[in-house]
Amino acid sequence: MRGPADGRYKFAFIEFGDQGSALDTSQRVAAINTIRQAQRPLLFVYIHGWMNNANSGDVCRFEHFIDMVSRLPEVTQGNINVIGVYIGWRGKNLTIPGLNLLTFWNRKSAGNEVAAQNSCLATINELALTARAPDKQVHHCVLMGHSFGGLVLSSTIAHSILDASSTGARNASPWDMAVAFNPADNSIGTRQLMSELEYLYQYDPTRHAYVGRTPGAEQGAVVNENRPLFVILQSENDQATGGFFPIGTGLANVANFHYHWDAVPVPGGNGQKISENEFQTHTPGNDKYLVNFNVVPLGGASPPANLSTYENRAFEANIRQNVQGRTFLTSEKNDGHEKQFCRGPGYNPNESRPATGNEDWQRWQFVYSGNAHVPCWIVRVPKEIIWGHGGLWSDNSVAMFGALYRMHFPLDAGGQATHSQRASLPTVPDTRKLNQDKLH
Repeated sequence: MRGPADGRYKFAFIEFGDQGSALDTSQRVAAINTIRQAQRPLLFVYIHGWMNNANSGDVCRFEHFIDMVSRLPEVTQGNINVIGVYIGWRGKNLTIPGLNLLTFWNRKSAGNEVAAQNSCLATINELALTARAPDKQVHHCVLMGHSFGGLVLSSTIAHSILDASSTGARNASPWDMAVAFNPADNSIGTRQLMSELEYLYQYDPTRHAYVGRTPGAEQGAVVNENRPLFVILQSENDQATGGFFPIGTGLANVANFHYHWDAVPVPGGNGQKISENEFQTHTPGNDKYLVNFNVVPLGGASPPANLSTYENRAFEANIRQNVQGRTFLTSEKNDGHEKQFCRGPGYNPNESRPATGNEDWQRWQFVYSGNAHVPCWIVRVPKEIIWGHGGLWSDNSVAMFGALYRMHFPLDAGGQATHSQRASLPTVPDTRKLNQDKLH
């Protein structure tokens, strides 16, 4: 556990081995105790991806994000307890330049193992439930994952999103918001998740919500259209998942004599079926049958007045007011300057990081682009916001994340963040109505 002397945030590590086992249970205990002691926790749990571990520069970049959040006026004035938990595993096990690229499938296998075993999900659940304890005055829990960490995140939480008790009643997930950046996994599980959500929900444009397909749904499960259960953000120029992944997967299928593929329904496809090979060889954000949102440019913009931060000012601009029309701002040129102070895992919260002096204010919009209209967004993002596979910590990517955060936690009339969403999932879908909807 670490953090600055003034206590404005706390930062913890929880590490897992290649078989998904926790390496040091005292790490989990320390993180849980810190959350228990916080009266107003704002918890961010981040799972890193390929080429990273608990000793890489990714640690520094995540902690910088946590530090930046802790300095926001909303946080300081509201006495919010910002807590970051870095979930580490061996996403990097070879350091020789060039040869480390050969670890892709080995580390993907390790990521799958971490996701498949019990410890990671149990840890995430306990962290989230502790943050949401009844005695908390405020409680927000946000899950984040990148690359193979996005694989771990999506595989881990998908079952929880659709969890059902022995009575058939469905349980809401204990976290409030989950976002995966450039997840490096096939889209079979995501297609299944979207199909299940389509089975459970229908989009109601008059209510701007996803409504449960149950009799009397107006009193049943309703999810605001701008507060989806899961968001996947995919850079349009990510060569690792867009180019290398399908080639490598195809070669692995040939080597393993995997030639038979079932035809499966396309979510939102009105009965259309295609070979499951399509979903096995593409990641969710690179599959044309699954992507349902795009970030589109709206042109130049002017910075709002009275911003208090001096770096990545669009992040504050997006956070400090409710998002209108799914639009948001960015303020920087995506030139990688955020990597200059993060060469290793160490982070100095007292170090001065001057503004770039190269602002470029732009406005963007999340636009529904077709395919399944369900509370799972798969979003294609321009390279000006997320450059390539590892660009999630760029200023513009963080600014976009700030808009998603505000959409999940809108401000009330008094300027205070509303209570976090606790989705109530439907019990038994009205299958007769479901069939009628598909016929029309």
